[in-house]
Amino acid sequence: MIKALLVDDEPQAIKSLKILLEKYCPEVNVLGEAENITEAYQLIQKENPNLVFLDINMPGGTGIELLEQLDGLDLEVIFTTAHHEFAVKALRLSALDYLLKPIDSSELRKAVSRYTMKNWRMNDYSIVKEVLAGDKPKKIAINALERIHIINVEDILYLKSDKNYTSFFLSSEEIIASKPLGEFEELLRDYGFIRSHRSTIINIERVKEFKKGRDPYVLLDNGAQLEVSRTRKDELLSKLKGNL
Repeated sequence: MIKALLVDDEPQAIKSLKILLEKYCPEVNVLGEAENITEAYQLIQKENPNLVFLDINMPGGTGIELLEQLDGLDLEVIFTTAHHEFAVKALRLSALDYLLKPIDSSELRKAVSRYTMKNWRMNDYSIVKEVLAGDKPKKIAINALERIHIINVEDILYLKSDKNYTSFFLSSEEIIASKPLGEFEELLRDYGFIRSHRSTIINIERVKEFKKGRDPYVLLDNGAQLEVSRTRKDELLSKLKGNL
């Protein structure tokens, strides 16, 4: 049985989530509810849950601030949030699990299933804090098969699709993320990343040469040579010129 707490400043949101859990996730035992981080902190210390469904923005402090107070405790978190561009982007950049309100029963079921398969927990919330504050984070979290890697965006040379996985090629290593390439295209667009091929996204900051002609390709500063599709070359060339 999964021992869980629900933390949200909206009583109706707590009520709705509780009903969904009872109906679709019977393995989750809700031990209690809290409407702010002070109540949540006390309840977590008392009940020692395995899992917390946590709203991000609440009166008196954010869900992230609560987790920083609880650093060291062995618990997992699934964030709940209204559809807010910055909040969702923050969670995606941070590789943190989240549910959008109003919560869909199938997405809830998937989130609980992911919880049961994890053997690690995320405890670096700096990325989500920076995005919520309106800053542009210098790092991104990559959810790999067995752990989360926190890496500097500038160290990413390119990304390559491998069916339902994505290989991140960095200056010193390769990391395989457990998500398809399309998941990262929007997240990295603001950092100067662009598709050069249907299976490849490159960091234009790391492009050393662009070979035009019938079979175009780019040469990165580490010596990697990557094919550029004909349908992508004009957009890529325009981005490169704009980056000069």
